[in-house]
Amino acid sequence: MSEFTASHPASMTEPASLAGTCAHTMGLVVAPTTGRFEPASVMGRVSAGELLGHITGGRGRADEVRSPVDASLKNLLVRPRQLVRQGQALAWLDVSPA
Repeated sequence: MSEFTASHPASMTEPASLAGTCAHTMGLVVAPTTGRFEPASVMGRVSAGELLGHITGGRGRADEVRSPVDASLKNLLVRPRQLVRQGQALAWLDVSPA
């Protein structure tokens, strides 16, 4: 799981230059490992730690992909079963308050 913590206000963790831009409310979910992305059937509002899918690899490995923060899951950036690399963006989140 990501080391990002949602307990800090955005103003403490983001540069002031992001204020008023789409980057101010955008979050990314990235692949924790390399393998094929298997998304869970979840859309809309997600909670921090909610399962978004798995990265499957050799020998039955299936690494969990979880939301790092409370947010709205807006869209996937890769197709189901697509081969992805560690650190590759998988989905984008709207982190603005509900």
